[in-house]
Amino acid sequence: MKNNTLSLFIIFIFSVLLSSAYSQEDNTVIIDVNSFDKIKYFSAVEYSKNAGLKYSFVEKKDKLIIQYKSKKIILSPNNSFMLIDDKAYNLSIPTLFDGNDFWIPLEAFLRISNAQKLPLIRLDSSETKLLVDYVKYNIKGCKVVNKENGLVIKIETDKLFNEDVISTSITRGGWLNVNVRGGLLDSIGVLENSKINSSIIQIKPKQNEKSAQISFLLKEDFEDYGISSNKNSIKISLRSNIAYNAEKIKNMKKRWNLDVIVIDPGHGGKDPGCLVPGKDLYEKTVTLDVAKKLGKLIEKELGIKVIYTRTEDEFIPLWKRTKIANESGGKLFLSLHVNAAPNARSARGFETYFIRPGKFDDATEVAKRENQVIELEQNTKKYPSLSRENLIIATMAQSSFTKQSEYLAGEIQTELHKMFPSTKNRGVKQAGFHVLVGASMPNVLIELGFITNSQDYNMLIKSKNRQKMAKAIFESIVTYKNKYENEL
Repeated sequence: MKNNTLSLFIIFIFSVLLSSAYSQEDNTVIIDVNSFDKIKYFSAVEYSKNAGLKYSFVEKKDKLIIQYKSKKIILSPNNSFMLIDDKAYNLSIPTLFDGNDFWIPLEAFLRISNAQKLPLIRLDSSETKLLVDYVKYNIKGCKVVNKENGLVIKIETDKLFNEDVISTSITRGGWLNVNVRGGLLDSIGVLENSKINSSIIQIKPKQNEKSAQISFLLKEDFEDYGISSNKNSIKISLRSNIAYNAEKIKNMKKRWNLDVIVIDPGHGGKDPGCLVPGKDLYEKTVTLDVAKKLGKLIEKELGIKVIYTRTEDEFIPLWKRTKIANESGGKLFLSLHVNAAPNARSARGFETYFIRPGKFDDATEVAKRENQVIELEQNTKKYPSLSRENLIIATMAQSSFTKQSEYLAGEIQTELHKMFPSTKNRGVKQAGFHVLVGASMPNVLIELGFITNSQDYNMLIKSKNRQKMAKAIFESIVTYKNKYENEL
């Protein structure tokens, strides 16, 4: 009797231990293994659900996409190859598709999943069950709450992250990056579960190999910030200026903050701009391409609205370009051009111009060429002759923007020189450009190189170099933005 009781007790204890080992509390779940023609398969949908992975069907192509951390797994019906982050892996045996689910050949997937560090799976002793490690995300979502003296960002968690595993930084572009070592997040799930307000322009969750990162694009600058954490959350408290005149400063910032940038791709349509006879590269093509690349950077990294004076190969009169800038509420005007010197083909390099009232003798030939576009317009009476007297009068309105324009011009030259150190830096200059005279905001005109110089031509014709030009100008805008908005 005693032996029977002891045996039953041992069986009971063993059952409890086995159940605990396979329980979801220990992050292990069980799914069935099925055999078709003596080959073992398992359900992709069951695997995804029980491993805690996001999955979706692409019905038009009958594809299944499974997301694990930063990896994307793609399965196609009756295909023996599986894609992981666009790299093909041979399963040797095709996956099966029954119209609702994909069945994955087990043995090959075991090998690939171990090599790619996917959620751990293994056969039980009966070889009819598959043990799957459940991925338990410990970062769930975010909430943003405005306070009288700043902002609180609350990252909701399922465990305690000590402050020594949390690092933060704010970029020049206004991104607050929060890195959590040991953090595990589902990017789509975090976006779905986050509640942000107008103080945050954009949120970007990203799962790295050993850490989770959530980036917040802040709408305004903050004096400083602090971090605290408990088992349910990580809090970042951002503090703003709480002086008695805070509202006045806020209104001033709203008026002058760099929230709209106008980019003017020079020439277009029937006006090709500078060109080299016998070659296919036109100034109007280069300026439009650099403008679009620059605009994308500004919108993506700074969250600033971009207005283009043209987005296609069309002719826009000079007066209309500045009219677009002024009516759009632009806070900065950038006119992009390409230089030419048919009689001096050794001339090369980039230069940036601004208008200083009463001083415009640096580049009269350049100004003359850029202003010649007026001859293509129907109504040339809109433009008074830019004689010395007329230009002094016309540029008096620019006097309040001279300091900002000159500073930006200098930064553009510095950044272009960093990006293209072997290209000549021709410096900052002043000249009388009609397209700048009418812009009631800080403004510059950038000559990106000489199309008539063989070295500059080879630089200008390549898309990757035009991307670098856009990047250089973007970096100068970031520096300009930080300097002048911080001074308000």
